[in-house]
Amino acid sequence: MSAAEPEDDFAEDPEEDDEDDDAAAAGGRCPICEMLAGECDHLVASIDLTYAEFVAGAIFAHERVILDLLEQLAASDPDALKTAGAGPVLEHVATLVRAETEEGASTGDAVAIHYSKLMAALSHLLQEEEDVTATGTDSASGEDSSVENLWAQEPEWIVERLIERLQGFVDEIDEDTSERGRETG
Repeated sequence: MSAAEPEDDFAEDPEEDDEDDDAAAAGGRCPICEMLAGECDHLVASIDLTYAEFVAGAIFAHERVILDLLEQLAASDPDALKTAGAGPVLEHVATLVRAETEEGASTGDAVAIHYSKLMAALSHLLQEEEDVTATGTDSASGEDSSVENLWAQEPEWIVERLIERLQGFVDEIDEDTSERGRETG
């Protein structure tokens, strides 16, 4: 062994460094612990905004419940959403869905047409939580989707809180609709 090749000095794989750098540049590093996405437990949600789908995170286990609630809210009266305090992003999606149904689309088709906006609204709702940090990625050359990662110290709590908020909006809209029915009936 020569002096230029010390026994304890291991050469790092340059390809591995490039992959880590690419992941970090693409928002794939946790801003809490600096580990790569998938290597820590801080990922609330990884949302592919281009294809409007969940990729990973604590939200993944509750995907169907969350999507059902969101779809129900998107099909609601935008004024009822405003009264419930759901926020302008969900109100906007509901306005778009309502316009589609007025044009003759079924509610399911109208929601499907604006599904990417619904997923963007979900991302916005998650980012309203003060403990959530977002790292977004734009499509890199050669890639065809944009992914947003949302991180928190306690991702399960954030997901539970999101479900509670969405269910609260649904309950308030249902209650408001029932009251209006009693007043007109």
